[in-house]
Amino acid sequence: MTRIHSVFILLTVLLLSTVACQRTAAVPTPNTQATIDAAVAATGVAQTSNQATTDAAVAAAAAAPSEAAPVSTLPDTVDAQVAADVTALPPPPEIITPIPAEQYLTMTDEELAILVDQAVTAAAVAAEQSAQAASGATVDKTLTPEEVQTIEMYLAGTDDALAYVDELVSVYTDLYGNLATEAVAELQEIEQTLNGIEENTQALTEAVEAVSDSLDQGVELAEETINQIEAAAQAAGAQATEAQAQAQTWLADYQATLDSRIATAVAMPATETATDPKEAVEDALAFFTAGQTALADGRITTAELTEIAQQGANASAGLDASGLPPLQDLAARIEGITTQFARGDVTQAHAQLERFGASLGSLPDLNGLSFEKSILPDKEELSLPERPARPSR
Repeated sequence: MTRIHSVFILLTVLLLSTVACQRTAAVPTPNTQATIDAAVAATGVAQTSNQATTDAAVAAAAAAPSEAAPVSTLPDTVDAQVAADVTALPPPPEIITPIPAEQYLTMTDEELAILVDQAVTAAAVAAEQSAQAASGATVDKTLTPEEVQTIEMYLAGTDDALAYVDELVSVYTDLYGNLATEAVAELQEIEQTLNGIEENTQALTEAVEAVSDSLDQGVELAEETINQIEAAAQAAGAQATEAQAQAQTWLADYQATLDSRIATAVAMPATETATDPKEAVEDALAFFTAGQTALADGRITTAELTEIAQQGANASAGLDASGLPPLQDLAARIEGITTQFARGDVTQAHAQLERFGASLGSLPDLNGLSFEKSILPDKEELSLPERPARPSR
């Protein structure tokens, strides 16, 4: 519609001009149709040019970056790493609450071994948490006072966990070092790994303390110190992973060794068999005495277990061969007592052996023979190694 109006106005102007000119001078008649065609063509070209200009402006605006959109000057990988580290802070370190020392004396070899395994795993996890906290905080090559406090919190948890492992390993070695010899040997290998964790944790602690001092003094952090923190954290993390794997292997090996120890003890063959009831009872008394000796200090050795198993096998064979129900009943108890000794269960071994001795003392006369009641002495007050000193912060 605009195009038609423009053409109409143009034609009107031209006609009026023509009429005016005819009144003053004679001029050739203009080609009206050619003029109209030229005007229409000029109008179309102008509109096409304007549209092209508009389209180009729109395209340029769309291609230009938005002024409101923030542009990062860091590589995308760094941004992603920083975001991951901010959200990847490990959970707070576990609070270690050691059990009373006297409770160790009531635990079996197996129960204490499981406790040792759990403590080693907890220490490894604590070391991993410390390493993760330190690595995450230094990803931007600097540390804030808040980050220093966070790392120190994890390091304190690692110190407590390592000290608890030291205590348990010391107690386990003292109580069962002469019985579970293979387990103790493997445990010493784990201790070497834990010692490495302790060394790297100490190095990490010293580096973090140096950073803390610099922050307090308003001094710029040394790049070397940050590098030391990262190196110590990486080493401690790798050793923590190794310690966890060692703990899993150790417990599996321990269980297999324990099962084998029990099976060997109860399967001990008799080297002699009493031919009369009196000799059979004397063998039973020898078995009782061997157990009594082993319980005197609350620690069972491999040699003591072997003696108990052998005396038990001989006594059981003679008592069972006697054909007398009271003696055969005693023979049936021997395997259970031997099993408790092999398990390192001092409490149950003591209780069952005491009942066995009481039964021996209450035997009826056999062919005119009488036996005095055997008394098992009360378990003595046992001593344990002193607890390692715990580091304080």
